[in-house]
Amino acid sequence: MDVAETEHTRGSTELTGSRLEFETLISDLSSTFINLPAGEVDGAIENALRGVCEILGLDLAVLWQWSANAPDVIAPTHSYPALEGVLPPEPLHEEQFPWIRQEILAGRVVALSSLGQFPPEASVDREYCRHYGVRSHLSLPLSVGGEPPVGLIGFNTLGAERDWPDVVVKRLQLIAQVFTNALARRRTDEALRDSEERLSLAADSAGAGLWVLDYATRVFWVTARTRSIFGFSPDEAITMERFEAAVHPDDLGLVREVIARSAGPGGGPVNADYRIGIPGESGERWVSSRGRPHLTPAGEPDRLTGVTIDISERKHAEDALRASEARLASGAELAGLAFYEVDFDAGTMYSDDRLRDLCGVPADQVAGLGVLDFWMEHVHPDDSPWVVESRRQMHRGEQERLSIEYRYLHPGGDERWIQHLAGAAARDAGGRAVRTYGVIRDVTDRKRAEEEAHELSRRLIRAQEEERALLARELHDDVSQRLAVLAIEVGRAELAAADGEQAEAMQAVREGLVSLSEDVHSLAYQLHPSVLEELGLAEALRAECGRRTRRGELDVSADLGPLPPALTRDSALCLFRVAQEALGNVARHARAGHANVTLRQLGDGLLLAVSDDGVGFEPGRSGEGMHLGLASMSERVRLVHGTLDIESAPGQGTKVIAWVPIGGEET
Repeated sequence: MDVAETEHTRGSTELTGSRLEFETLISDLSSTFINLPAGEVDGAIENALRGVCEILGLDLAVLWQWSANAPDVIAPTHSYPALEGVLPPEPLHEEQFPWIRQEILAGRVVALSSLGQFPPEASVDREYCRHYGVRSHLSLPLSVGGEPPVGLIGFNTLGAERDWPDVVVKRLQLIAQVFTNALARRRTDEALRDSEERLSLAADSAGAGLWVLDYATRVFWVTARTRSIFGFSPDEAITMERFEAAVHPDDLGLVREVIARSAGPGGGPVNADYRIGIPGESGERWVSSRGRPHLTPAGEPDRLTGVTIDISERKHAEDALRASEARLASGAELAGLAFYEVDFDAGTMYSDDRLRDLCGVPADQVAGLGVLDFWMEHVHPDDSPWVVESRRQMHRGEQERLSIEYRYLHPGGDERWIQHLAGAAARDAGGRAVRTYGVIRDVTDRKRAEEEAHELSRRLIRAQEEERALLARELHDDVSQRLAVLAIEVGRAELAAADGEQAEAMQAVREGLVSLSEDVHSLAYQLHPSVLEELGLAEALRAECGRRTRRGELDVSADLGPLPPALTRDSALCLFRVAQEALGNVARHARAGHANVTLRQLGDGLLLAVSDDGVGFEPGRSGEGMHLGLASMSERVRLVHGTLDIESAPGQGTKVIAWVPIGGEET
């Protein structure tokens, strides 16, 4: 018998010896790995590998696992080298042990007493073992429940060849199974822990607290976030009684009802918003809980899993919004405002009942843009073109807001005045309005009152002008003539009187009468300029400018263009009175040295401008006398459907600009 045969025989004896010690090791391992915490699995496997090698006289034991990130790589995760100087193995690629890999993946044991037992197709594997000094090798697949192997355990001898009796292999397979179960349980625990951590992190990020209620024990498992929401202390047990104590008394019935329903036949979901009280906090919180029961294999609910979030801010915002909407609705009701919103992309329009009533929209007109079409069809024909144009400008972004008043032909037969305010809620990339909103209200009564006020103003101004004309004629034809006669008589008396004091007195009386006659004549002119009727507006303005210049009130120049022959009496009188009032304001308030009156035809109207080089003023802060004068001018211009603008600033003079239509309405 040679040395190799002697060593082989001695190894077999050692493998079959110490049977009791080996069985004891297996028994101890089985009990050790039952319910072993995940954090202790690695150390227990390392100790078990050392025990196996010491009892069986093995030189190297390695537990390999396939990498989840690189399926073609198997990595050593646990090892025990019995000999000094043996380095831990490196990860292997599939091309380094192709035959063994194939056998292990097929679930077969690889037991080789010598390298010569490798089949011809395992030359790569044989060379790998020879390179690392392996003399005998045993590989056992690691698999659970018929699943594909997740790795293998390799036992090796480096100094001598060894047999692998079936009884030893079967016992080592038991150890491999124990390891596999422990690793699988740890992977499951780690996956569950990772899942719980991700779920908890996601829940915390969303401000949500997770909880589980055990129906049998009526005890909750809760996360730290849940404890924070309910004000539970970190270490207190959360029983049903503790939970119910946190619920607002007025909401406790609701909470009990939904929990009881979830535990009933079929197990309904939990969905409840309720209030809770927090110790040490004033007021209350609103929370929202959602949950779903889990059933036993027999179909009976055994636990309720759910999530709770703090919705206090949302509830407070909803309360504030409801209060705001109520105030808005009350204000709209008092103001008579009707609301609508149009979504052109969706082709829909919302309109409230007030709008439908105001516009007389039929009850069956509800779909699409029917209300919008109905409204447009009933806008007064004379107003429809400019109403459509105003809407077009807003829709195209040429103006941000729509603020118009127009007439509306109500289906009931009456004509109404509508005040309409609108804006764009959203626009597309090209600036076109895709969603608009607006309010309308009936201002017919206001318009009628305004018309009545305008009509009253017309009558008052007409009566005023007629009274002025009558008074001017009386002054001119009676008082002025009598003063002239009296001045003549005094002049005769002056000639007949002897020289001296009597003659001087008569001369003074005569001169006073002449001056008084001129003043009466000027007053009659201001009351009713006859030149306006006799020679027209241009000559009347020239006369007014000349009169003020002659009296030394102001240096006034006139720049009057050719006027159309069709100018109405009211338009001419309006422009004359505006010029007269403006020049009067300049003389009384402006402290100006020069003023200019300009009159030009502009379009289908006349444009009058009265400017000065005086001290100017802020238009919104004019004095009382000037304010009344401006109001009078504005009312006169408005009654002939014209416009009036005032341009002024402190130290920059003033310009009054009036435009009236040539063919204005007679008052």
